[in-house]
Amino acid sequence: MKQIIIYGVGKMAEFIYYSFQYDSQYEIIAFCVDDAYLEVSQDTLYGLPVLNFTDVRKQFPPESYLMHIAIGRNDAREIIFEKVLEAGYGFANYICSKANVWPDLVIGQNVFIDQASVIHPYVTIGDNCMLIAARIGHHCHIGSNSLLSGTSLAGNVTVGNNSFLGINSGAKESVRIGCHNIVGAGCFIGKNTKDGALIYQERTVQKTVLSKNIVLFNNGKKA
Repeated sequence: MKQIIIYGVGKMAEFIYYSFQYDSQYEIIAFCVDDAYLEVSQDTLYGLPVLNFTDVRKQFPPESYLMHIAIGRNDAREIIFEKVLEAGYGFANYICSKANVWPDLVIGQNVFIDQASVIHPYVTIGDNCMLIAARIGHHCHIGSNSLLSGTSLAGNVTVGNNSFLGINSGAKESVRIGCHNIVGAGCFIGKNTKDGALIYQERTVQKTVLSKNIVLFNNGKKA
């Protein structure tokens, strides 16, 4: 059984740890954090040691162990990916056994695909990507360092590197979403976007009322 280190100790890391632990051929042996976070993090997590990157390299050298970077922010995940890659580590990918994928799926390194994702044939996914409850149409290409969370892409969509697509967002067929895009929750992309675009909807104004003042039924009385 191959052994891996999870880079990160936040909620995303806990979710990814759980996924690897109960639905993969890998054995997790440690967690890793940056030096700046070591003092404020616990010494252990799920009974496994939490170490800084220097100590991980000493105790678990890249010749014998793999890494998986479990950090949600694209920019932070990219920086750590490059650092870990330069140190000589290989990466573990995770595709949930409950995900709906086809055998021709092409993925890079350090890719995470959760159980709620549905991916059509002829799809390529770059390095260091996370797909959480994503529905990806045929012939789509997802650029490296991207995070897709609860989004739906029609066929032949391209997502540029380092982009984020939020919950209930979507894209029309053959659209190109630029690099470093942030697509907010509920947004639909119907035409190509430029690099660095921020697409969002105005927030709905929320009003608070007491639920006891709302009459749902008239107790059988005629209006």
